[in-house]
Amino acid sequence: MIDLTQLTLEILGFIPGEIFGLTQSTLQIHVVLFGALTAVFIFIGFLYGRKNVKAKEKRILEVEEEMLAAHQEILQYAKANKQLKETLEKAKIPYPVTRIDEEDDEKVRKIPLGKIG
Repeated sequence: MIDLTQLTLEILGFIPGEIFGLTQSTLQIHVVLFGALTAVFIFIGFLYGRKNVKAKEKRILEVEEEMLAAHQEILQYAKANKQLKETLEKAKIPYPVTRIDEEDDEKVRKIPLGKIG
């Protein structure tokens, strides 16, 4: 009778009594299997990385579009500000006098307060 442990080892390629439990042919099969699995995992990693790169590129393009829209808005405000400044310069609006010279102050004060009221 074969016990379950020995049967499992034989299915996996381990034969009792051999060096390291492997025969020459099963060693080659395991190397090919290892190479195939490695290639599959590299391919999966490549696809996953490519997906991440595409997502980041898409996000970068969205942010660039937002930046361009913001710069365009700033340029519109700058243009409106320039036009407003030019309009105000052309209008020549008189400025109110905010201070009175001493001579003008004396002329104003010559009127006696009693005559006003």
